Amino acid sequence: MVATLARLRFQILRNSLRRESWRLILLILGGLYALSVVGLVVAGAFALGVTVGAEARGDLLVLLGSLLVLGWIVIPVLAFGMDNTLDPQRFAVYVAPSPRLALGLLVGGAVSIPGLATVLASLALSIAWLGSGGFGERVLGFVVALLGGVLGALLCLVLARLSTTAGAGLMRARRGREVASLIGFVLVMALAFTPSLLQSFTFSLTWESIETPARVLAWTPLGAAWALPADAVAGSWLVLIARLALVVATLVVAYLGYLALLRRSMTTVGSGGGPSGQRTSRLPFAHRLIAWFGDGPGIGAGRSVLGLPLTRGTAAVAGRSLRYWRSDPRYVASAGSIVLMPLLAVLLAFVISNQDGIPRTSALAVASLLVAPIAAWFGSWSISNDVAYDSTAFALHVTTGVRGAEDRLGRVLGVAVWLVPVCLVLAAVPPAILGRSEYVPAVLGGTLALLGAGFGTASIASVLVPYPAPPPGSNPMASQQGSVGLTMVAQLGSFLAMAVLVAPTALTLIPTIGVGATWGWLTFAVGVATGVICFVLGIRLGGRLYDQRAVAVLDRIKSWPKH
Repeated sequence: MVATLARLRFQILRNSLRRESWRLILLILGGLYALSVVGLVVAGAFALGVTVGAEARGDLLVLLGSLLVLGWIVIPVLAFGMDNTLDPQRFAVYVAPSPRLALGLLVGGAVSIPGLATVLASLALSIAWLGSGGFGERVLGFVVALLGGVLGALLCLVLARLSTTAGAGLMRARRGREVASLIGFVLVMALAFTPSLLQSFTFSLTWESIETPARVLAWTPLGAAWALPADAVAGSWLVLIARLALVVATLVVAYLGYLALLRRSMTTVGSGGGPSGQRTSRLPFAHRLIAWFGDGPGIGAGRSVLGLPLTRGTAAVAGRSLRYWRSDPRYVASAGSIVLMPLLAVLLAFVISNQDGIPRTSALAVASLLVAPIAAWFGSWSISNDVAYDSTAFALHVTTGVRGAEDRLGRVLGVAVWLVPVCLVLAAVPPAILGRSEYVPAVLGGTLALLGAGFGTASIASVLVPYPAPPPGSNPMASQQGSVGLTMVAQLGSFLAMAVLVAPTALTLIPTIGVGATWGWLTFAVGVATGVICFVLGIRLGGRLYDQRAVAVLDRIKSWPKH
């Protein structure tokens, strides 16, 4: 069973690489990155061994090992669905749950770049015990560290399977995926910028400051395996035996728990997520728009402004889109990223502050001018593949006779109703708080230009070059096989189109920055004009393309896996 599942995983990987060369490139890059990380671990372990005493060395390794185990518990749950090759429910029709299947899934899960890198890094930490001390002490520490590394790697793999199987029901439920998506994005952002942020703050880290948490973690399943070599070198054999028993007991309990959850997962019908709450067919936002547009019989009842249809059809699409932004985990994750993306500017300000003589207040003041344009850029672009997220439900738009301009405008209104107020607040409040209120007109102009250009470009791109998106009910971060190349081309093309459209507005920033902030009103005027023109033309051109290609787009969506 173990060999069969390992071969199955390799065969699936091989088939996917044959179909799409991009996956092979990403696999090679991922492998090279993993090797570089392992190389850094080897170098760091060697340096630690020759520069740090045994006691402090053991404390630091306990902290690092505990973080590694914790990461394997949390991250696979948040990334649920990204790689469901060995999802137990996929085997329910073919084989009954058994210890052999559980062991096979464990080994199959380890046969991956993260799994192999973890095993190698865990073993490489033993090099730290070869650097100092007598010959016997070094050999003893190295051998016991190898044992601890093996046990630590096993803990990572077993606890990862336990957590993912336990959280499978929750992750298949809508609310669970929403929460996991947001938490996962925040964690990724935090981990990416933590080292740089720590460097931007001045504080002293001493061995005494890590001693207490390390000693506590050494008596938990997270850190016990990594504390074994320090106990052996210190001659604390009773303590070593106690910690070894703790690790073995944790492995046994985790494996038995995983086996029990595996049986439940493979023999339970449904997602196990429980009811997601009562659904209603009412769309309050749509009814408000209908009342504003003008009531009347038929889906096209309403009026027109600048060639844009303010009709019942537009209102219905807008109400449906807004519901997606509130309830669909794929949209919720996208909304969370839109709100959090501007924080990149603030984080970068912290990173570069106090470097090269740049005061932190000045860096933050500049960052305050960027948060609104960043939110406008990514927020307006977020609907550039909106049709693909509908999946086969897009047939409802085709069969009910919704006109192209109504569909395009309705989708924009569904996101604009919350995105535009957020961008306006970000454009005015942060600069005013940090003493840059004179630049608010320029920031508003750039923000409105990006919103209009983004909405217009997205309205065209979503029917011109739709690309496979995660199907409804799947992980928002899951990728679709055969879509990497098309996705990159479509996203790059729409980004470049937005950049070209907002270039005139960007050029007006030159006198604003070089001459005086009063020129920001020129940026405001050009930005408003650019935004309105791009928005109107994008809706109208996208509507024509929709009328011509709606059926072809629906056929393409039906051809995608799981749609």
